[in-house]
Amino acid sequence: MREPDYIVIRPATNLPPGFLSPHEDGRWYDASTMPEMVLGPLAPGETRAVAVPTGRFEVRDHDGAVAEVWEVQPPA
Repeated sequence: MREPDYIVIRPATNLPPGFLSPHEDGRWYDASTMPEMVLGPLAPGETRAVAVPTGRFEVRDHDGAVAEVWEVQPPA
């Protein structure tokens, strides 16, 4: 199976409310240009969350493009 050309960001069910901005929830990215993704506050001492691939997929209505869902997991 061919890898999808895109990833789409979604929050994990146990992510604290408000951690993922509405701008990022459902945002599509080109998979070929995505580094390992780390989201969240970056100030020293603050927590971070990591987006990880889920093996689930979404299809965009307007063009049929496929993206793998990456979930933003809560800070460890």
